[in-house]
Amino acid sequence: MDEINGHSVELSNLEKVFFEDSGVTKGDIIDYYRRVFPTMETHIRNRPLTLHRYPDGISGVDFYQKEAPDYIPDYIETVKIKKVEGGKQYQMMGNSRATIVYLANLGTITFHIWLSKLDSLQLPDKLIFDLDPPRDDFEPVREAAFDLRDIMEELKLDPFVMTTGSKGLHIVLHIKRELEFDSVRDTANKITSHLASKYPEKYTTEIRKKKRKGRLFLDTARNAYGQTSVSPYSLRARKDCPVATPLEWDELDDSELYSKTYTINNIFRRLGQRDDPWRNFYNEPCSLKRIQSEIEELE
Repeated sequence: MDEINGHSVELSNLEKVFFEDSGVTKGDIIDYYRRVFPTMETHIRNRPLTLHRYPDGISGVDFYQKEAPDYIPDYIETVKIKKVEGGKQYQMMGNSRATIVYLANLGTITFHIWLSKLDSLQLPDKLIFDLDPPRDDFEPVREAAFDLRDIMEELKLDPFVMTTGSKGLHIVLHIKRELEFDSVRDTANKITSHLASKYPEKYTTEIRKKKRKGRLFLDTARNAYGQTSVSPYSLRARKDCPVATPLEWDELDDSELYSKTYTINNIFRRLGQRDDPWRNFYNEPCSLKRIQSEIEELE
């Protein structure tokens, strides 16, 4: 039993190895989320969660969980969601350290979050470009990130960059909550279409894999109601237990950096040496309405 912020959180099987390659245990994962929560909180608060659970570690059965079960304690906040396929359900939010620790004890390794918040679920406050390499090569992702940044800076937008802890990068804008998801995705698609037409040998917006012909896919599909993205500072169920890590843009100049550079074993050294690169993410949202005419001129 652990006492966290006045709540008793029952913990179990702390010695169970969850990552056989590195020896990371369930207890290590719980300790990680307990320690990182003050940094992670601003990125996860008031957003519906999807949990990626591995009750027996990453070599065992895994599943995604959206709906809040009946047995969760009262201190876990929930929000009523209108499902895309019809009907409603309650989903959990990671609004306290006790909540995150409790969910980690259920075998949650990765926390995925909505792009909108509980008080306005139809109006996202984030726009995300998801960049994954077509092959096991991080260089095309790095190049695409800089090319996207150049276009957005031309539009006087201020993008942020994060490793996904898997294969690629997320390029993220903090946007005013003034457009619904379809309009936000349409804006993202106009930007990626411009980039793909500018560099047709490098990038594609083609959804069908067989038509991509080795080019990097500029993915905007996460910009939709009910879709999620990995939370900043979430762990990933990959070799060495990598962390989805916010970066400064100049860090992408490091040719040795890749999506899984930061792990459960080195992330706190990083956080001890520098502030969260996304600490100012929520300061000044940009207006997508403002740039509509400029985007049309790009095309």
